[in-house]
Amino acid sequence: MHIVYAVTTCSDRVYQQLFGNAPVKPAFQSQKYHRLLIEGLAAQARVDVVANPPVNPSLMETARISLPAETAGGAVYHYIPAIRNPLRKTLAVGFGTFFKTIHYARRDSAVVVDCLNRVAALAGMLGAKVRGCPCVGIVTDLPDMLGGGRFSKAMANFVIRHCTHYVLLTQAMNGYLNHDKKPYVILEGQSDIAMKAKLPSLEEKLQPRVCLYAGGVSKQYGLPQLVEGFLKADLPNVQLHIYGPGDYVEELKKVEDSRVFYGGMLLSSEIVEKERQATLLVNPRPTHEEYVKYSFPSKTMEYMASGTPVLTTVLPGMPKEYYPHVFFIQEETPEGITKALKEVFAHSDEALLDKGELARAFVLNTRNNVVQAGKILAMLKKQKGRKA
Repeated sequence: MHIVYAVTTCSDRVYQQLFGNAPVKPAFQSQKYHRLLIEGLAAQARVDVVANPPVNPSLMETARISLPAETAGGAVYHYIPAIRNPLRKTLAVGFGTFFKTIHYARRDSAVVVDCLNRVAALAGMLGAKVRGCPCVGIVTDLPDMLGGGRFSKAMANFVIRHCTHYVLLTQAMNGYLNHDKKPYVILEGQSDIAMKAKLPSLEEKLQPRVCLYAGGVSKQYGLPQLVEGFLKADLPNVQLHIYGPGDYVEELKKVEDSRVFYGGMLLSSEIVEKERQATLLVNPRPTHEEYVKYSFPSKTMEYMASGTPVLTTVLPGMPKEYYPHVFFIQEETPEGITKALKEVFAHSDEALLDKGELARAFVLNTRNNVVQAGKILAMLKKQKGRKA
């Protein structure tokens, strides 16, 4: 099978080249999500990536960045030029994605688009229609529940309606948007199969013990409650480390307690190493908001694959198979977080490592990127077989 993957992304080599020393690293969560899925597909099919580099035009030092095609992770990346002028950039992404999709796709191909990456997704979807091949829309959030203008939401929803297949995060998503009962697969995310080679050990754990959060450092994700709950726990020999961007960063920097450390934004590979060195990884995301049942934080997979145990709220989008492998915050208040942290850190380092290793085995054996990508290919082959 042949896949044309049209998306805003680049290889890890190019990402390091463009943003390795940059204080702000754009689209780092999206970059990892698509990189893993591309590599998973490339392990089982031929993949051409029509790639729009995630370069912020306002930070470009030159008017244009042109990148040569390259092979990475088993896929071939064909880059659209990054252009500083916003209008010309939009036109380049739209027309470049459309014509490159037409060039590389055939009737027996399938086009994969990220429906929230609106311009590239629309162009890729139209290219798929011209070629008469399926278009798989990846939906990681519902446009109706995101910020942005009415036009942006309408454009994303237009792309979603006109895709022939879907990759969704939760079953609730399917009920919300797939009214025509098109073929779909639920992939709450994917863990990096390469992590199988990195075995966790007590020797690499930091002292004092570290409770770590990495991701969006935003108030809506429960970071103020996490900091307050951690300080109230007053745990001996434990620090709280936080990494990532968000609207809570400036307030976080003002916390006058040496046990709370903000480390800024790091490359994904650097974050993974920090996660492996930590004692506990935490996700305090509140679950009362409507959007939460349609989401599954990508950090959950990354956390679990590290081999460090995970403490999380009871996310409604989390399949029940995950429950035995994580610790839960039962009460989503600072006091509830304090209680959960005290219970977890009462365990020995050995017991926590055992918990983390079981979670690691679960996601790396059943949710690695090759397994998850295989579900997309199986969906396409099944549909193709019905039409034959």
